[in-house]
Amino acid sequence: MTTLALTTASKFEFSYLSQDEIDNPLHCIGYLCTKQIYIEELRQDIHNWIKTACSLSNDQFGNPDEFAVIHQQCTKLVEIAYLLNQAEIDLSIASSHPLYRLNNDCFAWHMENKQTLTCPELYFRSLTGDEINDVKVFFEDLFEFMSVDQWYKILYQLFIYSKQENTFTQQEEYGYKILEIAEFLEKVLESIAVVYEAKALPYIAVHYPELFD
Repeated sequence: MTTLALTTASKFEFSYLSQDEIDNPLHCIGYLCTKQIYIEELRQDIHNWIKTACSLSNDQFGNPDEFAVIHQQCTKLVEIAYLLNQAEIDLSIASSHPLYRLNNDCFAWHMENKQTLTCPELYFRSLTGDEINDVKVFFEDLFEFMSVDQWYKILYQLFIYSKQENTFTQQEEYGYKILEIAEFLEKVLESIAVVYEAKALPYIAVHYPELFD
């Protein structure tokens, strides 16, 4: 699968996705997750970035020199989510797949049944079972919460506030929603990682094995 049938996304002007990435999002996700990001590291980077943007002082958390890269990576993740949500592609996971969840609250189920939660399952602790089994369930909520254009604005403002002494939480339009924004960004990261594990990984293993070198 090198090209997906897209609807409105085909006419959308993405900030970071190239035309090749738009035409072949599974390769894009494969390259991103094998060469550019590690989910737990980026999760912590996003947390520190948001914490800095919401600080009432000039306190810096994490590495401020990386904030521009984190902003770019978050924006790209949102763009990929938007692209996949508009594409005619089945992202649901078969019930026989190791990632398939029988329950929405995976931690409660594993504790009750005394099961060990291992990687990559451990990576997906914010998404519900339904959202893991079909990430488009989450994508619909993501863009119902904010449009893709609003996400662009939010991420840019987080970047600006992470460089200032003012706090994002005092921003009138979106500041009061910061807890929801932070949760959605963590879920975006997890959702793209789910697509990587369930769809992109077997795809690039066949068509682009050089990514594993």
